[in-house]
Amino acid sequence: MVSTTSEIDTLRNFLHSPESLDATELADTLGIINISIEGPNGEQIKQSFLNNITLSEFFTLLGSHSDAVTSTACKILEKLLQSMNYTDIISSGLEEHLTLGLQFSSSEVRILALCQVEKCLESGTAVQDLVRSPIFPVILEGLGYEDIQISAKATEFLIKLANHSDGLHAIFDSGSIAILNQLSQGNETVKFRVFDLISRISISSPEAFQLCESSGALNAITSEFNSNDLLLKLNAIETFSKINQSYAGYIFLERARILQSLIDVMTQDDDGDIVLVLVKCAALKFFGKLSEMEEVDFAEVNDKYKILSIIDSNLLSPNLDLKITTINIIGVIGSNPRGLKLLNADETPDILGNFMDLYHHSAGDIKMACLQTISCLFGVSENPSPELSDIIHQIYFQIGGAPTPLSTLISNVKQTLEDLRIASFAIMQKMALHPWGQTEMSNSKEFIDYILNRTTETTKLGKEWKFTIVQTLVNAHNVENIIPPNIFDRLTRYLREGPFYVRTEATVAFESA
Repeated sequence: MVSTTSEIDTLRNFLHSPESLDATELADTLGIINISIEGPNGEQIKQSFLNNITLSEFFTLLGSHSDAVTSTACKILEKLLQSMNYTDIISSGLEEHLTLGLQFSSSEVRILALCQVEKCLESGTAVQDLVRSPIFPVILEGLGYEDIQISAKATEFLIKLANHSDGLHAIFDSGSIAILNQLSQGNETVKFRVFDLISRISISSPEAFQLCESSGALNAITSEFNSNDLLLKLNAIETFSKINQSYAGYIFLERARILQSLIDVMTQDDDGDIVLVLVKCAALKFFGKLSEMEEVDFAEVNDKYKILSIIDSNLLSPNLDLKITTINIIGVIGSNPRGLKLLNADETPDILGNFMDLYHHSAGDIKMACLQTISCLFGVSENPSPELSDIIHQIYFQIGGAPTPLSTLISNVKQTLEDLRIASFAIMQKMALHPWGQTEMSNSKEFIDYILNRTTETTKLGKEWKFTIVQTLVNAHNVENIIPPNIFDRLTRYLREGPFYVRTEATVAFESA
């Protein structure tokens, strides 16, 4: 403590007489103070420090000397400010220092300043103080920083700030919008950083969306999609996908004719254009996410835009990426009850039949994508209705195999290709959710021999998947009335023993006797 007091005195003298220490001596002095604050008497040392040196004085060390001095001073400041809230910090005369700190070339100083500003989120009054201060516009300008860490931290702070009514309105007042518009005139990275912020805030609440729309910020985003530059369209679709996470966002995009514009792009014929294919894939993913929104009647969307017809035609595309994305989107749409019923509806293209035809006539990555999508369709519900279960049963028959499709899946999981094994394991696990699947499995000697024999899988992955399949079977609704008692008892024992059970030699010898 005596030594640290001496260092604090040395630092105080330096702040009044800078010529008393060179940069190296100053860094050493700060290093000792920093280490001491972390020690058992840290609180006493911090108090002694604050009794002798004002925080405003100490802030002047940042950036005025060597990098080592700045870095160590940041560490000390962080500890000194740790117990202070935003109001305390501002009351200590640090508003100007925080404002300057946010504009420092040193990332360490900027992060320190941002962390202190973030404390305002703890109090509504502190939020009001922040948005009325000169600090607030500087934070908005932080979106334009080249340092990705700083700009990302500024983005996250502003998103949290928007959860407070005063913060939300401040972000969309005329002055803030002017700053954001100016930033959007810069390079494309900064522009879409601003768009990302707007889109993420827009889905936080109905009020947030209304403010986004009335400020013109959303129109600025949608105008990007009207560009002839396909890369701009690609970035815009990514932003639309975020806006589309709320019903209000969907309504806005529909009213702005963005959905029609996406359809127009998806129906262009040139699948040899790499960028166009990327845009098409992004548009497909957009509609895939749209199908998952409970508030949106995807059947009505399909009636208007014929999305399933486009998806169906894409199954014949010569472009591998577009074909795989299309297969994946069938899985996304069909992984919820409404979507699966729509895929199977009489008035829509025979998309499931064409998909299964593709499965049979494909290999490699296409075959793998098909299997993964089949597993999504099989898992449409943890408690599938008879209607859904019947649809899945028909898909199961179309997998093919002798004597049953289950034999194909068992053959797949015995292969060395891990992706093939995982997809086939997943299909079997989801199959166990369905009464017909439980019957099929319990009637298959090949399946029972494989699943209950501890030696058929040697990998951790295989053992865990086998256990998950057994667990799904045993825990299925009304399964005791479907699976014969002797087999059910063996499955229950397997489950009780766990995925990695190994029979001892004594047990084997005893059972053999």
